[in-house]
Amino acid sequence: MNIHDLDTPAILIDIETLEGNLSRMASYCRTNNLSLRPHTKTHKIPQIAHLQIQYGSTGITVAKLGEAEVMADAGITDILIVYPLWGEKKWARLAELAKRVRISVAMDSLAVAAGISRAAKAAGVEVGVRLEFDTGFRRCGLTADEESTSVAQQIMKLPNLRWEGISVYPGHIMGNESIREQDIARENVQLDCLYARLDAAGIPYPVVSGGNTPAAFESHRFHGITEIRPGTYVFNDRNTVDAESARYSDCAATALVTVVSTSVPGRAIVDSGSKTLAADMLLSGKQKHFGYIQNHPELILDGLSEEHGHLLTPADSQVRVGDRLRIVPNHVCPCINLHDQVFVVSGERVVDQWKVAARGKVA
Repeated sequence: MNIHDLDTPAILIDIETLEGNLSRMASYCRTNNLSLRPHTKTHKIPQIAHLQIQYGSTGITVAKLGEAEVMADAGITDILIVYPLWGEKKWARLAELAKRVRISVAMDSLAVAAGISRAAKAAGVEVGVRLEFDTGFRRCGLTADEESTSVAQQIMKLPNLRWEGISVYPGHIMGNESIREQDIARENVQLDCLYARLDAAGIPYPVVSGGNTPAAFESHRFHGITEIRPGTYVFNDRNTVDAESARYSDCAATALVTVVSTSVPGRAIVDSGSKTLAADMLLSGKQKHFGYIQNHPELILDGLSEEHGHLLTPADSQVRVGDRLRIVPNHVCPCINLHDQVFVVSGERVVDQWKVAARGKVA
């Protein structure tokens, strides 16, 4: 089958580009003695998770318990959930999952740790725990202070928990290369203060898990990091390109769309709006527009309504109704989550079709 045989909109995954991205990241981590535990929230596809393991990942990361269950069902046996799970039902599900895979959870409160401990003890299982600290992103994570070290000490005493270390997320490091240079220096100050506090309290941290895609290939410069959890690197997107962390030729995922209207002067409409591409604004670079039209830099994806993508076209545009275009999304993670399946391509040949098995697993 050829991509021209596909109905649109459709998400295409270029297999050569995908495998190149996997290979580069795995090689970087080996060279710099870093464990790679990629975040599968980007793709939500078990086949890709298995590829990541084949390329040398020690395990995978997920955001939600439902994603962990999907990956476990698909044969992935070492999973980290980087989300503070709350509630008796979730703790019971987690304990059931721990009966068949090695499972770990990042959290930032004694209350969550205690709930997991109770469920794990009742089920006769062990759950790995990592205490999350905030180093600047200000989303989740404890501050490195005396109260936090007390929380760590109490968690370490809870039954049926396997203390693994700590977790951080430098999600605030999204700028271009020169901005990252300053941000990494500031991050290292925060990390050094954290380690000093933990050392003073006698708290071990054999695992220091961190990392993101924009700064992934600079992870060796982050003090003390032993493991990284990049996600977007598997496909890349306009955010990573504008952050000067990838090129458009490294973008493995594109939306195949069709031009359906050119009636309004200076505009063209494609059959892919926010329900296809997601409406995330750009977080890096110029922070404008909603995607990049592959091989057509003169076309600007200026807006998205639910079913319509609004292109600005130059006066001499040759775009016609029926033309097919490929769009690199601003943020590929929510884009993939909008689709039941993706089409794996080599050039213009469709070589496989993968179900987005963890799509919509929000709990």
